[in-house]
Amino acid sequence: MTINQLLKVPLALSFLTLSIMGCKTEDQNRLYQHNSSYGFEDTLLNLDIAIAEHNYRIIHRSHIGQAVRDRGEPDYPLSTITSFCNITYAREMMDINQDLINDMPCNVAVRETTEGVIVSTKLMSNNTALANQNQFANKINTNLKSIIEATVE
Repeated sequence: MTINQLLKVPLALSFLTLSIMGCKTEDQNRLYQHNSSYGFEDTLLNLDIAIAEHNYRIIHRSHIGQAVRDRGEPDYPLSTITSFCNITYAREMMDINQDLINDMPCNVAVRETTEGVIVSTKLMSNNTALANQNQFANKINTNLKSIIEATVE
């Protein structure tokens, strides 16, 4: 390896670090969460109602915390991920950009913590080169925020 090549390695590593940190920051900015004033089960029931009121349909539930409990940790905090979809929105999304299939179904997590029950989701990125994709993401993000707010109030 030449001296010029060796000098380029730290520069390449710093660009890699910056790009990884940039992605992490965007992911953190996309996390939307609120504390629930209800217990775990009541929060899940409220979530079901909020999802239906926003014209989405639940398609799957992953009871992760219960699965850990079932494997021998009876005091493990409960956590459930609810996946839901609106077929009209899914079609609209696919017409805008087929890569967006990775953002559907929508997911909301309900989890027990030492601070109480937290309800969270990851919002769609609304900072892309496509204006219609950003508008669509804003619409879905508004729905996701409304669902969470209706769940915890």
